Amino acid sequence: MTDRFEIRLAGTGGQGMVLAGILLADAAVRDGKRVAQTQSYSPQARG
Repeated sequence: MTDRFEIRLAGTGGQGMVLAGILLADAAVRDGKRVAQTQSYSPQARG
């Protein structure tokens, strides 16, 4: 039986959290792990 890990990254706009999540997921896939990566944005206005 394998262990399940859940990693959450959080930050505000411009901090690179989307890129960090993509890179982390890519590294896990290359290591042979089964990975799901999602991203969500808050409804706050930008500008």
